[in-house]
Amino acid sequence: MKDMALNLRHQNANAAWSFALMNGDIRRYELRDGDRVASEAGSSVERAESYDSNYLDVGKTYQVAFSMMIEPGQTNAASWLILSQFTSMLDPGEAAHSPPFAIELMGDRLRIVTRDSSAALSTAADTQYRRQYDDSQPLKRGQWYDIKVQIVFGPSGNGQLKVWRDDVLLTDYTGSLGFNDIKGPYFKQGVYRSATPQTIAVQFKDLRMGEAS
Repeated sequence: MKDMALNLRHQNANAAWSFALMNGDIRRYELRDGDRVASEAGSSVERAESYDSNYLDVGKTYQVAFSMMIEPGQTNAASWLILSQFTSMLDPGEAAHSPPFAIELMGDRLRIVTRDSSAALSTAADTQYRRQYDDSQPLKRGQWYDIKVQIVFGPSGNGQLKVWRDDVLLTDYTGSLGFNDIKGPYFKQGVYRSATPQTIAVQFKDLRMGEAS
């Protein structure tokens, strides 16, 4: 993999607990009830995330690798929660939509989803939701997991996705993936969820991203 120079910028409530850089370059994200980005003060979403400033090209093969650990605590009760995602750069006049790729938690079980639309300005009516993987067992709190994603964005049908956890292949998909946007998607990581009266903390380390060799 030819590594990109990552430039992570933060989106959070700017609270003392929202983000911490720990020993060994471990990034810790904590989200509490009511934690919202200032621009989303009236919304029903909460987030403590970082995003990278690199935009990816449709048709190229990219790889992302990292390790993650969910700290011990209450079982996640959010109706949706995203830990890592590629999110779209919306075209002028395009309505907001959910990300084309996401690693989610449902309860404490891992879920991998994709979305796609080949329309110039996508709408909910022409967006296809694809559930790529659902865990049969919850993740173990306090345990590190190694994640690797290999992805090709192709909204017209030539996309590809492979996801491994601890070197076990979870998803192997070929087909439509992503949106028909002027500028390609970018990577985000942390905790992003529907408003929920819980605290959750997640740690990430060894993040690498680049074009696959």
